[in-house]
Amino acid sequence: MMYRIATVLTLLLLASAAPKADEAAVNALLARDTPPPGVVFELVENDHEALQTLLPRIRAYISALRARHPDMGMAVVSHGNEQFSLTRAQRDARAELHAAVEGLVRDADVEVAVCATYAGWRDVSPEDFPDYVQVAESAPARINDFRALGYEVIRLRPPGADTGIPDDDW
Repeated sequence: MMYRIATVLTLLLLASAAPKADEAAVNALLARDTPPPGVVFELVENDHEALQTLLPRIRAYISALRARHPDMGMAVVSHGNEQFSLTRAQRDARAELHAAVEGLVRDADVEVAVCATYAGWRDVSPEDFPDYVQVAESAPARINDFRALGYEVIRLRPPGADTGIPDDDW
C-alpha cells in the first residue's frame, strides 16, 4: 500500500515538473534587457493530443514575450505524432486547433513547422498539411537553422510526460 502511495506521489511530482523548465526559460527571457533574435518552441511527443494540450501555454508564452520584446521572432516546430493533428484531414475534427494555429501564423507572425521526414515515415505527404503550416524537410535541421540565427530553443512537454504513462500511438 505504501508503495502505491509513493508511486502516485512520484508520478504527480514528475507531472507537475514538466512545465517548470519551459516556464523558467521563458521567465529568464522576460527578465533580459536584450533578448535573443527569437525563440523556437519545440514539440516532439508520441501523443497526438500534445499540440492541443500545449497550445494555450504556447500562446501565453508568445503573448508575454511579445509584450516585453515586440520584435522577437517566434516559431513552433513540431516533429512527433502531435504534428499529424495539423493535417488537412484533421481540420474538421480539430477546427479550433487549426483556427488557433492559423491565427498564430497570420496575426502573430509565428512560423509553425512540421517535419516532412517523420511525416513521410507515416505516409503523410507535405501536401497533406495546410498552407499556413511550413513543412520542413527535417525538423531538427530547421531547429538548427534557428539556432544559427541566435534563437533560443525551448522544449515543451505536456503534463504527465515522462511519468510512465503509456504513449498514445497514432
